Amino acid sequence: MSSISGIEKRTASTGARGLTVDLDRIRAALGRWFMFSDYGPAAQRQMAMVWSCVLACILADTIWLPGSRLSFASSNWTTLVQCLAYCAFAGAFVTVASSRLAADQRRPAMILRSVLLVTELLWRAVLPIGALLIAGSTLSYLITAADLPLRDSALADVDHLLGFDWPDFLRAANASPLVAMLLTKAYLATGLITQLVLLWLVLRRRGDRLVEFMAVLSLSTVALCITMWLVPAAGAFAYFKPAPQIYGNFAAFGEMWSFSRTFAALRDGALSVFDLSNIDGVVSFPSFHTMLGVMTIYAARDTRWVALPVLVVNATMIVATMPVGGHHLADVLAGAGLTIGAIFLVRRSSLPA
Repeated sequence: MSSISGIEKRTASTGARGLTVDLDRIRAALGRWFMFSDYGPAAQRQMAMVWSCVLACILADTIWLPGSRLSFASSNWTTLVQCLAYCAFAGAFVTVASSRLAADQRRPAMILRSVLLVTELLWRAVLPIGALLIAGSTLSYLITAADLPLRDSALADVDHLLGFDWPDFLRAANASPLVAMLLTKAYLATGLITQLVLLWLVLRRRGDRLVEFMAVLSLSTVALCITMWLVPAAGAFAYFKPAPQIYGNFAAFGEMWSFSRTFAALRDGALSVFDLSNIDGVVSFPSFHTMLGVMTIYAARDTRWVALPVLVVNATMIVATMPVGGHHLADVLAGAGLTIGAIFLVRRSSLPA
C-alpha cells in the first residue's frame, strides 16, 4: 500500500514539475514575442510603451464607436481573426522548428536557424505595428466623423506669421515639371522607404532598433490622434482652393489630394462604415508623412550607406507634403516636433533605471 502511495506521490510530483516547466516555457515565449525580453530591460520598457499605446487606442475606439456615426464592417472581424491565426501559426512553427534544429550543427541546419530567427523577428514586429495601425486608423476615422469645427484659418495664420505663403509655394514648385515629378515620387515612396528600413533592421537582427522604432511610432500615433482632435483641419488645399493652373505639373502624375473625398464623406456622414480593406489617410494636422519621415531617418542612422539615401528621399518627401500632400507648413512642423518629442522620451526610457 505504501509503495503504491509512493508511486502516486512521485507521479504527482513529476506532473507538477512538468506543468511548471510548461508554464515557464509559455511565459518565456510570450515574453519573447510580445515584450522582446531577449533584447534587454530597455526593450521591455519600450514594448510596454508600445502595448500601452495600442491598448489606449483600442479603448478609445471601443468607447467612441458605439455612439458615433461609424460602424465597424463585419468583414473586419474575419480579417482580424485571420491575421491573429497567421501570427499564432507563425509563432508555433518557428518555435517548434527552432527547437528541432537547436542541437543540429550541420551547415544546412545553421542556415535554417538563421532564416527562422529573421522570420520570427519580422512576425514579432508585424504584430504590434499592425495592431497599432488598425486601432489608430479607426480612431482617426472616428475623430474625423465627429465633424468638429475646422481650424485651418488658424493654421494659415501660423504660416503667415512664419513668412510662409502656401499658394506661392505651390506655384513655385509647380513651375518646374522636374521638381514636380521629384516631389511627387518622393511623397509616394514614403511607405516603401519605411518598409525597407524595417526590413533592413530585421535582416540585421536589430531587435533593439525595431523596438525603438515601434515605441516612437506608437507615441507619435497617440500624439497625432490627440492633436488632430484638438485642432481639426482639412488641409491647405481645401482652405485655399488653388486654381488648377498653379498645380498642373503635379496633377499630371495623378489626381491631386484624392483623400479629401474620404475626409469630406466622413464629416458629412456619406461614409458610415469603417472597412479595413479600404483605409485612406484622413489626417491633415499634424502631418503623418512628416512623422514617418523623421522616425525612419532616425531608425536608419546606424548605417551610413542606408542612412544617406533615406535622409535625402525623406527630406524631399517632407518638402513634398505641402504641394503634393496639401499640408500647411504648421502641419509639417507639428508632425516633426511631436516625433522628435517621442524620440526624446524613448531615448530616456533606454537609460538605466
